[in-house]
Amino acid sequence: MLQPRSPSHEPGRTGRPPAQPTAPVLALVAVLLLLVAGCTAPTPTAGSYRDAAEQTVTDLLSAVGTGVLLVEIHRGDRAFSPYAETTAEDAEDAARSIADTFGTRQPPTAGSDALRAELSPLCDTAVNALADLRIALKRDDSAAVEAAGQTLLAVSSGLSDLEESLS
Repeated sequence: MLQPRSPSHEPGRTGRPPAQPTAPVLALVAVLLLLVAGCTAPTPTAGSYRDAAEQTVTDLLSAVGTGVLLVEIHRGDRAFSPYAETTAEDAEDAARSIADTFGTRQPPTAGSDALRAELSPLCDTAVNALADLRIALKRDDSAAVEAAGQTLLAVSSGLSDLEESLS
């Protein structure tokens, strides 16, 4: 009959119990954990919030511009439907990501609230107009494509105005 081996007979074992950390080591570990846990990103400044808004506007203008071009391409029947639909979906996804990223930023000051109040509706309108465009292209609904295009032109104008005021 086989007998279980004692820990001292296992390869790499010395027969001694593992060393226990001493009180000073435990205290040091606790202090290090507290220091690491206390390290958080600094509160954004009004300037960094404004910079983030400016980048959001620039990126959103690109997605909206893609939508406007798709309307023109559709109007001239110059692209295959799968290409136009995929491009509209990509522009919508990009706009949604851009809007979501800005939307999660905390305005650092009461003065930043006005900027948020101006940009957030433009973000929402851009995302919704691009979704409307995607749907209209999928249905090959020219009237709905044109309506989405008008909304995209309006939001593009609003974003351009905001971009100018931020510069």
